[in-house]
Amino acid sequence: MKDIGKMNRSIRLATTAAALAGLASIASCGPPPTEVDETETTTSALTCSPACGAGKICYATNVCAWSASTLSGLKTALQNHPNEIVALTADINASGASWHLGYFAGTLDGMNHTISNLTTSDTIGQAAGLIVYAEYATIKNLKLTNLHVSGTYDVGGLVGDCVACTINNVAVEGALSAPVYIGGIVAGMSGGTLTNSYFKGTVTGGSIGAGGLVGRASDDGTNLAKITNCYAQAANQTSTLVAGNTTAGIHPAGGIVGTGAGMWVSDVYAIGAVTGRGSSGGLIGQATCDADGFPWLLFNSIYRGNVTDSNLGWAGVVGQAIDVSCVNRSALLYFNSDLDRDTNVSNTSPPISQRRSTGAELTRPTAPGSPATGGIFCSSANPDLPCGDSPITDPPWDFGTSTQNNVLRNMPGPNVQIR
Repeated sequence: MKDIGKMNRSIRLATTAAALAGLASIASCGPPPTEVDETETTTSALTCSPACGAGKICYATNVCAWSASTLSGLKTALQNHPNEIVALTADINASGASWHLGYFAGTLDGMNHTISNLTTSDTIGQAAGLIVYAEYATIKNLKLTNLHVSGTYDVGGLVGDCVACTINNVAVEGALSAPVYIGGIVAGMSGGTLTNSYFKGTVTGGSIGAGGLVGRASDDGTNLAKITNCYAQAANQTSTLVAGNTTAGIHPAGGIVGTGAGMWVSDVYAIGAVTGRGSSGGLIGQATCDADGFPWLLFNSIYRGNVTDSNLGWAGVVGQAIDVSCVNRSALLYFNSDLDRDTNVSNTSPPISQRRSTGAELTRPTAPGSPATGGIFCSSANPDLPCGDSPITDPPWDFGTSTQNNVLRNMPGPNVQIR
């Protein structure tokens, strides 16, 4: 069943790519664009020789990029140059505007600017997001606020379906809804990386996978989907983050990933209630081994909220680990038992390495190290709480004071994390 599901999804993504390539008026996806240094995202004190032509800026030394300062200009640049570098040079208020971008395989650098008040929905019966389908794309330094996306299949705040993409320093705040796959940032993530990014708001729907960050994560046949140094949060610890499907059947829902195989998830946290059916977890709804033997990895992560499964009384970071035969890893995983009170947790052999922790334990103390500062996260005095080979560290975590929860450093703005 896993082979068939993966094959069907691959066929659907390939069909989507072909259809959207026509919308974008390109003949071929081509190879990934040449990447530039992550630090070179401002145009001050840069020189380009020869000088950049009309519609371009000097983006890095001797590297020109298409520039956009309006929504229509951004759409034109992305559609006409889907394999090149596009830089956003101003904040955009998209209130009342119409938006649909089918395909992109270049670099979109938001230059730390914000697109606010954008509403978009599926118009082709496949996926929806700021970008419907992307592959080998780099998207970074971009903020989306008061975003509303809906669709008839896959919905992601940033990208509907993303293959081998690099997403970094992205903020998405808003409300999303979709019936099949849904993720606060990406609906379907195959390979690629998602780092130093966050979603804030509510995702609703997702009969096959609903996640605060990613609806479905999988390898791309070569590399794992890697999600690190990211968070997803609702308005507060008791508000809804993920409202997954609860009708008859199995509907995976997770605070970070709805369902996944061939994935690496580490140094993440989720805040808010998660609802689903049959496979509902604070961080991952359903985890399984890839049909080709790729593992799933989940470690150094925290959930603060309440899991409600309409089929099972459930608590904890993982709803169901339906296959642990591959080289999987679960370590240093914590959930707030004051919020998530059910006594049932995912039952696998070997079991998921998760710790039921009180709110006081999660805040006092937090920094790993000696018994005086180790707390539950890493205590040299307690052999049941080992540091492991990859402990929770600062950075990327910010431990705060002895009355604060852990949050993550180096997040894009607005970035108001709940402590």
